[in-house]
Amino acid sequence: MAGTAQKPEVELLPVTQEDLPLIAEGHLAAFPTFYAPLEPSFKLPSHEIRVQRFTHRLFKILSRPDTLWTKAVLASGPEKGKFVGLAVWHKPGAPVVNPKRRWIEGAAEESEEDKQAWEHVDMEAWEKVWTEWDAVRARIMDGKDHWYLCPVWVVPGYQGLGIGRKLMQQVLDLCDAREPPTPVYLEASKEGKPLYEKLGFEVVGTSDYVEMVRWGKRE
Repeated sequence: MAGTAQKPEVELLPVTQEDLPLIAEGHLAAFPTFYAPLEPSFKLPSHEIRVQRFTHRLFKILSRPDTLWTKAVLASGPEKGKFVGLAVWHKPGAPVVNPKRRWIEGAAEESEEDKQAWEHVDMEAWEKVWTEWDAVRARIMDGKDHWYLCPVWVVPGYQGLGIGRKLMQQVLDLCDAREPPTPVYLEASKEGKPLYEKLGFEVVGTSDYVEMVRWGKRE
């Protein structure tokens, strides 16, 4: 299947805690240049420990009631059940604080394991990225309830086969079922921007990861 132009049959399912190690691997593979300056090479542990720590941090986000996690898995064939994509969303009404931030108002006190999960991360650089993105999102959305994509990715070999679009459409359909439709906000990579434009998003910012909003469904 991988590397072919045939569109696979895909099922969307909720993410479970057992999926998180694979998701940690997928995040690091999908956004290597993003994470590199936030996790300096001189501080990096082994890849196995790096994934374990990221898995722990992801569990803290998965357990939050204001996030929605959806995985795409192959629905048929010899690799039925194979994980091929992910979308993570911040729900409407949640504070404009990126869920990847280390310190979130109201969070429980950190355990020793929590602290160890951040040992190799440049916290000044980490918080700077998210606080700047949060400030731009707060300004653009100006108190409007909205969904926030953070992020979506598809496993290499299955990209360009409609899986990312299907992951996006799950929430876009929820947005369009409301009157007026609920806006959706995201920061797009250069690779992802064309897909988002096809789904009705418009550019509203100028960052390297360009800010985009879908205000409502296309007529």
